[in-house]
Amino acid sequence: MKHGALLTALLTAAVVAMAPAPASAQDLAGMWELSQETGRGTRTSTLSLTVDGMTLTGTVTTTRGRRGGGGGGPQAVAISDGKIDGSSFSFTLTRTFGDNTITQTYSGTIDGATLTGTIEGGGRGGGGQPRPFTGKRPS
Repeated sequence: MKHGALLTALLTAAVVAMAPAPASAQDLAGMWELSQETGRGTRTSTLSLTVDGMTLTGTVTTTRGRRGGGGGGPQAVAISDGKIDGSSFSFTLTRTFGDNTITQTYSGTIDGATLTGTIEGGGRGGGGQPRPFTGKRPS
C-alpha cells in the first residue's frame, strides 16, 4: 500500500513540475507586435513595455495615414494608467489629431509569448465596439 501512495505522489509531482508556469508581470516587459483586424485590413503597431512592480509604462508606435491620403510616419505615443494584475494588464492611449483627442483603453492577458485583448473607445463620440487584438514578440 505504501508503494502505491509513493508512486501516486511522485507522478503528481512530475505532472505539476511539467505544467507551464503562469505568466508573470515581468514577462510583459519588452517589445510586442500587435495586430488588429479592421474594415480596411490588418492594422499593426509596436508596443514597447516597461514593468515596475504592478505598474506598466511604455509606448505604442503606429504608422498612420494623414487626411487626404498622405502617408504618416511612425508615431510613438506614451501609454498612461498602465496596470498589471497577475496575467492581466490594461493601459490607456490618448492621441491628438488637430483639434480631436481620441482615448482608447487596451486590456488583455499574457499567455506565454502571446497577448490577447480588446481595445475600447476611440470611435465617434468616444464610443464604438470593443475591437480584439493579438500580440506576439517580434521575429
